[in-house]
Amino acid sequence: MKKDKEFSSKSVLDYKTYREFAVGYGSTRRANIIFMSLAIILLMLYMFQGSYGLVILVGIICLVFLILFKIIGINKIQYKRTKNLNNGEDLKQTVKISDGNIVLTSQKGDTSSYKLSQIIGIIETKNLFILKMKYNVGIIIDKNNLTGGSKEEFINYLYEECSSLKAKKVIQSKKWLIIRNVFIGVCLLIFLLAIIFSFVNSNKMEKYEKSFEDKGYKASISESVNDGYTSKTMTVMSDKGSNILYVYDFKTKNLASRNLEYWANNEAHDDIKKEYIKADKSNYKKYVIDDDEYVILIRKDNFVFYGKGSLKDKAGLDSMMDVIDD
Repeated sequence: MKKDKEFSSKSVLDYKTYREFAVGYGSTRRANIIFMSLAIILLMLYMFQGSYGLVILVGIICLVFLILFKIIGINKIQYKRTKNLNNGEDLKQTVKISDGNIVLTSQKGDTSSYKLSQIIGIIETKNLFILKMKYNVGIIIDKNNLTGGSKEEFINYLYEECSSLKAKKVIQSKKWLIIRNVFIGVCLLIFLLAIIFSFVNSNKMEKYEKSFEDKGYKASISESVNDGYTSKTMTVMSDKGSNILYVYDFKTKNLASRNLEYWANNEAHDDIKKEYIKADKSNYKKYVIDDDEYVILIRKDNFVFYGKGSLKDKAGLDSMMDVIDD
């Protein structure tokens, strides 16, 4: 292509154009995709751990942020700032590209210039080409008002003249917007599942209470506040009172597992024998320790069942524990 080739484009930076520029530029930033990927990985990790409350809290914070973003309208604020600097009028500018230079001229005659060697990327939106430079700076080229050659000729010219282009390709903002929306959809799905699972778990203690009472045991639930959240503990006793069972809701599987191991070590005097472990699965683990007393420890999801009784009344405690496996 000829070196003396000249392209030009006239554009009006009204709110519609400014928003298309801001959304198109912002959606193609890899940092945003990396951040959202890490966020989804962390949220899924919290979900697997059963930390539904934490996932819901993050969802509420994100929702508040989005609402504030819409109400405050950061794009509108930035657009109005640009407009005020131009005597309350939409900025009109002409962009001329030739001989290795980019010259921007406003309707007032103010000019600014850049070198084509400063261009590091090309973004395409529905109506614009955005010439991307360092420090989140971009130059708007209105595709509909481009003169000096076709769009394909313009792109080929930039490929030849922009020596700092990271890759000779045009980044399609539409594709990146679809990726972003998929990420947002996945996050919303995770938040919805967290709400559903949290609601289901919130009634589990009461269901266990009813199951024990239906079998003739005395059960009572107490609540306490620890680290800012309310936890529930249930005490279950037989009629004779020789056996007692405590049921703890630790909210997360990780916390339940830690407490299960701590209590098991205490009851076994830091000597956990293989025969004590009767079951060991991802969502279920059972210890039976029958040294000085008869102790059964079970973790089921985020619940820990801690039963103690005399060696003479193993069958009674076993019957109590059978209720949770029904």
